[in-house]
Amino acid sequence: MINGLKIAFVYVGLVIGAGFASGREILEYFNMKDKGETFPVVLTFILFVMISYLILYKSKKHRITGFGEFVDFMAGRSSIVIKVIMYLFMFCGFFVMLSAGGALFEAGIGCDRRWGVMSLAVICFVVFSFDIKGIVAINTILVPFMVIGIAYLSVTAMMYESVTTSSISIVNNSLVSAVCYVSYNTITAGAVLVPLYPIADKKSIKIGALAGSGILCLLVFIIRSALNMYYDSIFNSQMPMLDLAIMRGEIYQYIYMVVLFTSICTTAVSHGFGVLSIFRFNTLKKRVIAAAVFCLAALPFSELNFSFLVSSLYSVFGYVGIFWLLILVFRK
Repeated sequence: MINGLKIAFVYVGLVIGAGFASGREILEYFNMKDKGETFPVVLTFILFVMISYLILYKSKKHRITGFGEFVDFMAGRSSIVIKVIMYLFMFCGFFVMLSAGGALFEAGIGCDRRWGVMSLAVICFVVFSFDIKGIVAINTILVPFMVIGIAYLSVTAMMYESVTTSSISIVNNSLVSAVCYVSYNTITAGAVLVPLYPIADKKSIKIGALAGSGILCLLVFIIRSALNMYYDSIFNSQMPMLDLAIMRGEIYQYIYMVVLFTSICTTAVSHGFGVLSIFRFNTLKKRVIAAAVFCLAALPFSELNFSFLVSSLYSVFGYVGIFWLLILVFRK
């Protein structure tokens, strides 16, 4: 049971990044036009369960310890191309989180965005130095707080505010968007789930897949419902959920800033760990040096606009990730 929850928390921590907790991803990927349309969320839940279960089950069954080894096993001759795309995406995902940290500090407390970028980079550097144990520890501590914070803000916003619902017509294919959303999250899932195989037995794999996917999709549904009520005023916002918190009052604003920053941390360390897993460090010194180089290399790209990165980069990798999703489902 405990191991299953650890797996679930790591999985949730990977997906709930700045894009998710800020509400930006929900606006980008889930159709806001039809407020009663729940099938895309149900489809997302099914795919999340299936993918996380397959990754954990196959890595356990075949005793695969590394992400690169897992990709080789699953993709065969095309593994080199897939790994290049995956590592590129995870590096992009890392500097997107750094950009989000900067945007949060700028929008939330009005200070120079570089303070947010540097604060997050230092935290990630420390966690990377402790390898996979650091990833499990930070997710076990932070994920429950993130989930409660996101759910509480969304529910109270729906219950206690009288607002006008959206008058803006949005036209997009919600099913395709849902598949793309799962697929780009699938690109990085193996990087943090495969190394967990030592604590994964049959029962904990099922608990981890169901609990993690259930938490994620419940949050998608309630965030989507809350944002619909304020859509006219927040659809262009970089961080619509933060704007929602600001509308609720100063206390909500500062609490949700902490929620956002923790969600940024958990996803940033997951992406960074995925890239650093290319190397097998046998000493702490080598791991520390690699972590420092990686964090420094991402800093220049963190100057790019956060909402632009979410809408452009994630969409591109979402379509690319469909190929990997199909491999996971049908290969071997």
